[in-house]
Amino acid sequence: MAGTSSGKERVRWGYAEPFEVTFRDLDLAGHMNNSVVFTWMETIRLHHYMRTTGLTDPSEIDFILAESTARYFVPVRYKHKIVGELAPSHVGRTSWELIYRFVDEPTGTVLMRARSVQVSYDYKTLQKKPLSEAVRERLLAERVDPVSEGWPATSRST
Repeated sequence: MAGTSSGKERVRWGYAEPFEVTFRDLDLAGHMNNSVVFTWMETIRLHHYMRTTGLTDPSEIDFILAESTARYFVPVRYKHKIVGELAPSHVGRTSWELIYRFVDEPTGTVLMRARSVQVSYDYKTLQKKPLSEAVRERLLAERVDPVSEGWPATSRST
């Protein structure tokens, strides 16, 4: 997969949020530390899920993170303005996969891509649970093809 955008027009996804690299985000080499993108993923994932479910309090979140990965293409520096985009790429019965793009705000160049898997979870019984039909339908309505973003097709069945 190429490191930056491929020359074809990037289709905007239904959920996006702006980020800016701050001084505390930098490593000794002067570019954004690799761990920062995971914090951004957590932020955008939470906001997207609350919008999808109608929740207003993060303490009501009913999922756990099962997997998370990121790919970095271009060093990102201080004050860099970035747009994080998120879309479901697979929606199962109890879990769903999200893919993320972090793009340079002025140029649209893809700087990082990421992926996560969430599992619907009942914190009282400490077990996974089915997604509600309403949430499942909303996630499916926003679905994008992961292959179009350089990820393998998903074969999860849960």
